[in-house]
Amino acid sequence: MTTTGSAKTKKQPSSPAAAKKPAASAAPPQHVLMRWLTTNSSFVGKHPLHLMTEQAGVRTAVLDDIRTVVRTHYMSPDIAAQRVADLGALATAKILRELLPKTKAARSGDFGEVLAAEVAEQTLGFIVPVRRLRWKDGRDMALRGDDIVGIRIDAKGKLVAILKGESKSYATLTNAVVEKAAEALDRDRGRPGRHAVLFIATRLRETGKDEDAALAAQLEGAVVASFSGCAVEQFFFALTGSDPNLLLTNHLRASSKKKRPRHAVGVQITDHADFIKVLFGGL
Repeated sequence: MTTTGSAKTKKQPSSPAAAKKPAASAAPPQHVLMRWLTTNSSFVGKHPLHLMTEQAGVRTAVLDDIRTVVRTHYMSPDIAAQRVADLGALATAKILRELLPKTKAARSGDFGEVLAAEVAEQTLGFIVPVRRLRWKDGRDMALRGDDIVGIRIDAKGKLVAILKGESKSYATLTNAVVEKAAEALDRDRGRPGRHAVLFIATRLRETGKDEDAALAAQLEGAVVASFSGCAVEQFFFALTGSDPNLLLTNHLRASSKKKRPRHAVGVQITDHADFIKVLFGGL
């Protein structure tokens, strides 16, 4: 029989060993992409293909985390913290909203670039050192040049590969859209645009950090050498409401003779337009 009462239990002093035992460090939180999307990966010839869809029933739980990621692409956490200190949180939020696109097309394109950069890092293993949307000179204007410039460095900080990426975001993916992306990836003999890489190098030098300056020097050296001796990989990212499997598979088959590895990633969000409206409506 179980009884309840007011009897008090004497608290035992903790042992010195227990007092000195460090608390177990918490594991870092899983990136929101891993909690939001399911990935089916394969190869078409030598080229990797990653097809991503939403996990059932998780959107509501991860939506705020997706918005947090999106905000960092428009305003760095350091600058956001400075603005909060100088102006307050409400004014900082208002400034962020002034930076966000208002048209459907611009929002779709920007979110495609956000996801492309995050996928390049989380799935392809590259670093995207500069969030380009922070340098837009018009909220509804598209940035020119390569959509994604990623880098891969070894344990000693040596640049070993550059990623040239093209992002497309449409409610329905079509052959015409795929062909336009392929043309962009093939431009400049399949190498990243020289101006795009120098833009990244300049932004890195502006941080004032020694490690960033060292990386900038390597990127500048790669441009001077016309990327000789530096591996170049390509990345076609498609965010769409339609099933991208067939179009991306055919695209990679048509690229079978291209010497550079080409990663194709398709993210399907079936209510593409409605999702982006809700996403930006809460930023």
